[in-house]
Amino acid sequence: MKSRDLYLSMVGIDDNILAKASRYSEKRKIIKFNKKLSFVACICMILLATATAAAAIHHFWGRGMSGMLRSTDAQQQELTEQGQAIVYPELEDYSSYQVTDQGITIAPDTVVVDDRFAYVSFKVSGFEITEHEEPGADVDYYLGDDKESMNSWVNGSSYFFDGTMIDDNGMAIYTDGSPLESDENGFFGHYLDENGDLEYVIQIQAVDGLSEILGNTLHVDFTALGVYGGKTEFSSQVDGNWSFELELPKVSSSQTITVNKDIPDTDCTLTSIDISPVSISVTYKINGVEKQSKDVKGLSEAVGGVIDGVTGENVQDDDITGLPTVSGFVLKDGTRMPYVADAGSDGYTDDSREYGVCTRGFDRVVDISQIKSILFWPDDLGNCELVEVEIQ
Repeated sequence: MKSRDLYLSMVGIDDNILAKASRYSEKRKIIKFNKKLSFVACICMILLATATAAAAIHHFWGRGMSGMLRSTDAQQQELTEQGQAIVYPELEDYSSYQVTDQGITIAPDTVVVDDRFAYVSFKVSGFEITEHEEPGADVDYYLGDDKESMNSWVNGSSYFFDGTMIDDNGMAIYTDGSPLESDENGFFGHYLDENGDLEYVIQIQAVDGLSEILGNTLHVDFTALGVYGGKTEFSSQVDGNWSFELELPKVSSSQTITVNKDIPDTDCTLTSIDISPVSISVTYKINGVEKQSKDVKGLSEAVGGVIDGVTGENVQDDDITGLPTVSGFVLKDGTRMPYVADAGSDGYTDDSREYGVCTRGFDRVVDISQIKSILFWPDDLGNCELVEVEIQ
């Protein structure tokens, strides 16, 4: 039995029983107290046993969350104890969150949030696939209680966790650190865990000015499970209804840092950043709006499109902003983490194009106190070298 399974089997057991169990040893040594032992000493021993039981509490993030957000054991404990993360199998009413339909059980496993993003993982049990099939799902998710309201809108992505993560060099590897190995058909996913279960992961970003993450209700509705064929077409195999209403945490540990430094190889000044262990939002002031507009036009034409607001024509490729984009960090000890930024959004905050913003989720949990500099791509077209801006 793994330590996670052992721990989860003890959820709900009275702390006094755990405290007694913590004094057990395989040698079965029996300690007898002398009757002359003082009352104060007895109190100390009781407190020590209670502290031992409390120290044994451990928060295990699920396989999917641990893969989507690389994190140390200490980071998982800290975010969970701060209330920024929830581990559902630890809850006394966990069974009420489990939904079974068509012989398949889906249940939330772990949630991690900040002001901008929510990371959610679900365990899926009873859906059988082979080791060489890629699972998929029809799933819908939104915030709040009114699905038709603009306040429910989110940016998001979701998928079955395939057992991989991105290493410090930006390359995909398995979560145990081993390199990817593909079969004769090029399949490399490790979707099934040792029990034959799957995990489905979702990353959502609040839409600025419309929706909010903290303290909101996340609705997630699964309506079909299936696999992807050779042409990446989803084939539904089991239709059902697995619906969830999850109250998201109200706690965030974001910090705002004023910078006001120019970003090398750009016409932008980094004015400030708002950063948490799982995401970042940076704001820019564009110096010389006219030149910036010309640069954006040049970038757009390089890919065969035009940007609305620069030429006044219809948008053909509005993904290009010309703004710097966050890529990673340099730590105070000199360690470079160039590929931390994950999905997010970019854009201008006003019609004058004098101010911009870049928001990114992370692919791991970051220790804010250890960050010395932010690494940027000077623009969002690519074919450029990373530049560095020191923030503290």
